[in-house]
Amino acid sequence: MPFGMISRKQSASSALLLGTALTLFSVAHAAAIPTETPPGVTIIEGSDAVAWQPAPAMFPHGTKIAILTGDTTKPGPFTLRVMMPAGSFIPPHTHNLDEMLTVISGNIQHFVGHNIDTTQQRALGPGGFVHLPVNVPHAIKAGRQGAVLQVSGTGPFNMVYVSPQDDPRNTGR
Repeated sequence: MPFGMISRKQSASSALLLGTALTLFSVAHAAAIPTETPPGVTIIEGSDAVAWQPAPAMFPHGTKIAILTGDTTKPGPFTLRVMMPAGSFIPPHTHNLDEMLTVISGNIQHFVGHNIDTTQQRALGPGGFVHLPVNVPHAIKAGRQGAVLQVSGTGPFNMVYVSPQDDPRNTGR
């Protein structure tokens, strides 16, 4: 048989070997795809799947919130999203925990300190991030398009306004 030529027997063997390998790969690959989400795992496939609800009374009127994972009232990790209407403002406040804040959409002005001091102001857009240690006073103002923020921490979550008269629970929202 000339060099480079294969017999029908070799061709049939090669085809059988290739077919077997492809079948085994397909079965192994399909077996690796989970059919159910394991306990404790949270998967949200896109922003359309986020379940928004009115925010608790400690937030300004019109603010919405979505708990992505965890329970903010109990010890343990949590992640939530806050939807702030255009121009809304959360006056200076503190939290009883380290807060990690990421801007998902829109933009905000973020202030650090007991007062609205423009020297401590930062403009943040999508992807902007802030880490605030426990009890660091800060304030947030949403831009003209509003903003969606993602907040992560370890609960329980609490928010205390620097000036009690700024707390929407004391002003009737």
